[in-house]
Amino acid sequence: MQRSFLFYMLFLLLSTTACEKDAELPEARGQAQLMVYNGNADFYDLNGWVLVDNEVFGTRSYNDNGAGLVGAFNFSRYSPVDTGLFRIGFTSTATRPEDADKLSEGIFHFEDKQHYTLYLADSLGYTVILSTKDEVQRNASMAKVRLINLSPDAGKVSLTLDDAPVDAIRAVGYRQVTGFTDIQPDVKPGIRIVTMNERTGEEQVLTRKSFALEAGKCYTMILRGYTKAPDGNVNKTISLSTIINF
Repeated sequence: MQRSFLFYMLFLLLSTTACEKDAELPEARGQAQLMVYNGNADFYDLNGWVLVDNEVFGTRSYNDNGAGLVGAFNFSRYSPVDTGLFRIGFTSTATRPEDADKLSEGIFHFEDKQHYTLYLADSLGYTVILSTKDEVQRNASMAKVRLINLSPDAGKVSLTLDDAPVDAIRAVGYRQVTGFTDIQPDVKPGIRIVTMNERTGEEQVLTRKSFALEAGKCYTMILRGYTKAPDGNVNKTISLSTIINF
């Protein structure tokens, strides 16, 4: 009888300890998706480091989103990251990240199952990190488009398709980003980024592209580079890149 009682007490003790250990297990963290794009023209033909909480996330050259250089359009390159608050930094082009100087740094919050893009932008040496939350309700019968202006000297810009203005994407200033707007799908629309000449009041085309806008897809158009590069490098001339987010 005494032996049975001892076994019973030992069983209770082990069960209680196991329950306490289970209760102490940390909650599983969620997962967000992060893409990083370098829109700083001064990184042309160079690579800088991207740091997440001082750990290397990767390198980015100018007009690179992690999947290589972005042309008329390129697919997104999201990578999984934990949720919560993180310190994100862009550095100079030192060979080793520990030797690099931080050009810009900020605190960003990532939520579970959400997609984000961080952009490095520069205006004559003043470097900033911009962020967008990329979630959008897709439309099976329409394309969705938004515009971010990373050109330091372009002024306020607007989007036209086949010479028709897109009302939701007008007068977008430097470092501003529009929301996604529905666009009629088209095989080869004439895509133009235009600005208004303040002196003459005339519309001026800054750059033009033509590529398919497909139903059900979501596009981020990025205006980048200078209308007049300070160092005269034609590779830094204003252009339009587009990332297909989804």
